[in-house]
Amino acid sequence: MKRFKTILNQLFLLTIGVGMTSCLGVMDVPVPNSETMILEVMGERYEVVLPASEPLSLRTLTNEFDITVKVLNASEFSSVTIGGQPLADGSCTLRAPEVFDASTYIDVDYVKDSKQGSIKLRTYPDKLFTLGSTGEGVIPGDFYLSFIYQPLIMKINNKGRLLYYRFVPTRDNGTFDELGYWDFKKHVFDGKTYYSYHAPDLAFKDKAFTGYNPGMRILMDEHYVPVDTIHALASSDGYLPAGSPLDGHDFYFFSPTHWIASASYVEREVNGEKRAVAYLQEVDNGEVVFDWWSTDHSEITEWSEAATTFDTSYDYVHFNSVDVLPDGNWLVSFRAISTIAKVSHHDGALLWTIRGEDGSLDNDGFSGQHYVRYHEKADDSYITVFDNGNAHEPSHTRTLRLKVDEDAGSISVSNIENLTEGNPSYFTMACGALLDFADQGFVVGWGWSQEEDNCNRLVSECAPDGTRRFEIHLLDNAPVSVNPSYRCVKCE
Repeated sequence: MKRFKTILNQLFLLTIGVGMTSCLGVMDVPVPNSETMILEVMGERYEVVLPASEPLSLRTLTNEFDITVKVLNASEFSSVTIGGQPLADGSCTLRAPEVFDASTYIDVDYVKDSKQGSIKLRTYPDKLFTLGSTGEGVIPGDFYLSFIYQPLIMKINNKGRLLYYRFVPTRDNGTFDELGYWDFKKHVFDGKTYYSYHAPDLAFKDKAFTGYNPGMRILMDEHYVPVDTIHALASSDGYLPAGSPLDGHDFYFFSPTHWIASASYVEREVNGEKRAVAYLQEVDNGEVVFDWWSTDHSEITEWSEAATTFDTSYDYVHFNSVDVLPDGNWLVSFRAISTIAKVSHHDGALLWTIRGEDGSLDNDGFSGQHYVRYHEKADDSYITVFDNGNAHEPSHTRTLRLKVDEDAGSISVSNIENLTEGNPSYFTMACGALLDFADQGFVVGWGWSQEEDNCNRLVSECAPDGTRRFEIHLLDNAPVSVNPSYRCVKCE
C-alpha cells in the first residue's frame, strides 16, 4: 500500500481533476424580445435586461488606472451617465473606486422612451469570499494570487489593497466541482509589462484526471487585455498534436513569443502500461526549439516504482515547476517522486538530481515539493524549495534553502536551512510557493492546507529572520476550505 492515502488527500486527488465546467464562464443571455443595455467594461461584454432588478457583478476590474465603460447600443437611449459622467460617442472614462466591495457600486443611469432607470455595477462580486490582511509588506512589488477551485486571479499591494481581479464563476462556484485559474504572475520584457495565467479549456474536459487542469495560458498586456491564448504545439516526435491542452503548474516566460510550457500530463506507454507522463516544450517564434519527455529516462520510471508517499500507478512523476539556470539548462521539480533534476538543454539528459526521500539528505530531506527556484548571489548559489513535507512524521511543511555545490555530473547539498524555523507548525498538503529576496526577506504562498482552524492563510511576507511582517488570509474559518490558493507569489 502506498501510505499517503488519508481521507483528506483522497479528497484532493479525486476532486482536483473533475470540476472542468469552469473554464469560460457563463455568457449573458438576454430574454427574447426584452429591452437590454449592452455594456463593455475592460473588454468584457454584459447584456443587461431592463429594468435591472439586481446589481450586476463585473467579471474583472482594476483601480490602477482609468477604465473605459462603453454602451454598445447607446443610440437606443436618450441619455446615459456612468458614475455621474455622460457618455461621449458611446463611452466614458472613469476612475474605479479605491476599495472594491460587493456593496460599492458604479451607477449607470439612463433615460429611454421617457422612462428613467438605473443599473448598479458591483465593484466586487457578491459570490466571492472576502480577504483580510495584517501588517504591511516591505519587499517592492505586489502579490499575485490564484486558486485551485475558483476561476479567480487577484493582485494585491503591500498594504493589502486589492488592485485587480478577474472572476468568472459558473453554477459550480464555491464547490470542489469547479477548477480555477492557476499560476497568475507578472512578466517584464524589453521594459514592457505582461501578465499571464492558466485557464481551463472546456474543449478538453474529457482529458481531466487527478491533479490535471487541462487548458490554456492566457497572456495579457499591461492593461490586462488578452493578447494571446497559448496551447501546445506539436511535439518534435509527432506524438503530441498541435493545439493540445497545456498543464497549469508552471510557465516560464522569456518574451511574448518565447516561453517554456508544460503539456503534462500526456498519456503514454511506460513499461507496457498507460501512464500520465511529463512533457515540456520550449517555443520560440511559433516553433518548438526544444522539448523533453520523462519517458526518455528509465531511471525516472525506477524512482516512481519505488516511491512510497504518493500513488504513482498512473500519474507517475507529477511535474510542477521549471526554472532556467544561468547555463541555460533547466531546473525541474517532480512532486510524486520528491525529486529535483537538472535537465540538459542540449540533449535532455539528467545532469544531476536531488532525491528528497532517498536518505541522502540530512534534516529529513523533502517530499511533495513545489516551486523549486535557483538563486545566485556573488560566489554563492542555492535552491529554494517549498517542501510540502507529506512524508515527514508528523506531516509538516517547511520552506527550504539548499546550498548546492555542483561538480561534473553530480551535486552535493552542504546545508539545508528552514527559513520558517520557529514559526508555528503548519502543513500544506499540496501547492504552495517560496520566493527568496535575499536580504529583503522572503514570501511564502501557503497552498492548500486541511488543518482544522488553520486553513485560511494565503501568503506571508517574512523578514530574513523569519518574522512574519505581512499576511493575507481568507475571512473564512471553515475547517475544510473550498477556497485554497494554488499559488501566491510576489512580483516587482
